[in-house]
Amino acid sequence: MSQTTLVIADKNYSLWPLAPWLCMKKVQMPFTEILIRFGQKNTRRRMLEYAPTGRVPVLIHNGLKVWDSLAICEFINDLYPSENLWPENLETRAQARTFAAEMHATGGAFPGAPRHIIYSLDTNVRRRTDRVEPKKHVVESINYLINRWQNLINTFGGSGGFLFDEFTVADAMSAHLVNRFYTYDIKLPDDITKYCKNMRDFPPLAHWIREAEAEDWTLPSAEIDVSKL
Repeated sequence: MSQTTLVIADKNYSLWPLAPWLCMKKVQMPFTEILIRFGQKNTRRRMLEYAPTGRVPVLIHNGLKVWDSLAICEFINDLYPSENLWPENLETRAQARTFAAEMHATGGAFPGAPRHIIYSLDTNVRRRTDRVEPKKHVVESINYLINRWQNLINTFGGSGGFLFDEFTVADAMSAHLVNRFYTYDIKLPDDITKYCKNMRDFPPLAHWIREAEAEDWTLPSAEIDVSKL
């Protein structure tokens, strides 16, 4: 019998563990969780026990360790090819992979790199604020993302409610951004509001959100003053 563990951090404050977690739930892959809380004296040491990066997520499958969220999603797809975590069509799959890589490129230099959103709007799933008006460079990244989502939905979305009709890794890599837009009540066009609602209603993401909201501890550094955004 295979044994699989996913090492994650706080669900309320996590960034990259969410994507592989969603993919594992989507394919109904049995696994156990190890949750290492952020902001503890031993956080870094504990994370280093699982990966040389000292970061999460880390997938441990029958003794094999895979770290980096996108690499884990690819590995899950390889284990469960019939679940179509990437679109079947070759050209469509290339578009999905391109988009997922963009969302993964937090250090990218292109104007739409999501790093501006990530670094300015901290992950805090259970928090709700008054509508935030982000600074110009953040607005540019949000608009780029909205435009990318709209183009993918209009080209590949069909009636399934996701970027490529059915849930794929591209949606998984978008999930933490969807949650940020709810946290900070970012103004969105109607079609993207609908996409975000479809995402948050997706049972695996709804499950993550419930568990994030149930965590009874806080990370002070993530309880930011929104007036400074």
